[in-house]
Amino acid sequence: MATSALKLVVLGMAANVMLLGSAWAGQTWVCAVTSAVAVDEDGTIGPPDLGDKERPTFIRVDAEKKELTLLAPKSRKGEVTKLDAARESDGQWVLSGIEHGRGINLIINADGHMTLSVIGDGVVWSVFGHAIPEQEIK
Repeated sequence: MATSALKLVVLGMAANVMLLGSAWAGQTWVCAVTSAVAVDEDGTIGPPDLGDKERPTFIRVDAEKKELTLLAPKSRKGEVTKLDAARESDGQWVLSGIEHGRGINLIINADGHMTLSVIGDGVVWSVFGHAIPEQEIK
């Protein structure tokens, strides 16, 4: 009797690990940036001012690690932004954090649309793109 109960507990734990493993696997995406625009407090609209840096074109978002990692262009590959929060809400993921005094908010919806905003003093950057779960491209 005890052996049967132990087997059921072990099977239940194994099933939970398998289910959680597949849920965690869906929390990492590769995103392609398709457009970006900045709006300054005086109403000026144009491309974001990145100084002498190239605009990111591909990023990896990891909800479990709460990280946004630049994949391309080559000159910026490997740059990491740590995020403070990652939460699933109403079928989409919402991630947020602060870097260099700017607020960062990112939403990835179930259809694969990615919206990223960077909010600084007197400027808002809006970035749009597409996201695919990383395990779907491996």
